[in-house]
Amino acid sequence: MEDSKIVVSLKFLLSSVKKLSDTFIASEEKLTLSLKGVATDVDDLQERIEWLEKQLVDLSDSALVAARPLMTPTLPVHSDSEERVVPALNLSLEAILDAYASTPVLLEPFARPCSVNGRTLSGEIDGVELELFVQGTTWALAGLDGEWLLVPRPGTLERRTQLDSLERLYSIEGVKQFPALLHLIRPARAEAVVHGRRWQLKEKGVLSMTPDPLKANISGRLAELELRLARLEASSN
Repeated sequence: MEDSKIVVSLKFLLSSVKKLSDTFIASEEKLTLSLKGVATDVDDLQERIEWLEKQLVDLSDSALVAARPLMTPTLPVHSDSEERVVPALNLSLEAILDAYASTPVLLEPFARPCSVNGRTLSGEIDGVELELFVQGTTWALAGLDGEWLLVPRPGTLERRTQLDSLERLYSIEGVKQFPALLHLIRPARAEAVVHGRRWQLKEKGVLSMTPDPLKANISGRLAELELRLARLEASSN
């Protein structure tokens, strides 16, 4: 009698365990399907966000490009950025340095001008940040493997304020005498904080600085003319 009760109890327990197992398996399958659905929704949302970000960047770049002479890119670009307003360069570092040294204007269609931002200048942050600025003294170039290279905007260095900004981004070799010519030895490297609009400096670049005799001669002549004019004005009074 006792044995039969034990058997009945065991059968009941086994039946309960099986029902519990079946319920657990069914719940797990539903949860898995639900998680897959959520993952799909997240992926779709991520794709939409990335698409919108690209549209916003292109809109910003369109305004930037409209502010400078129309130029057709003649250097290789990344295949996935061919349709972008400002495409990414598909050149080695050596090729970029060669282009910058010989014909820097070739890099302009790939460049976003930027400058060190107020948060950096005020000491609000420890690192160095740059932001998109049409009249910026630095060019940000999107290169291989998503890396951003920072190069000085081509031109002659004439003001001390420019040098202060450059020294935040580069180690400068040579005599710091004004006016001067800059020679890019190694670009600075940065990572995007907001794609195409804000960057964080990762590694300083290297520049060589040499006096510009032509500009120095012109500056000297202008200074002499200003002095003569001042004397004439003083004598006329």
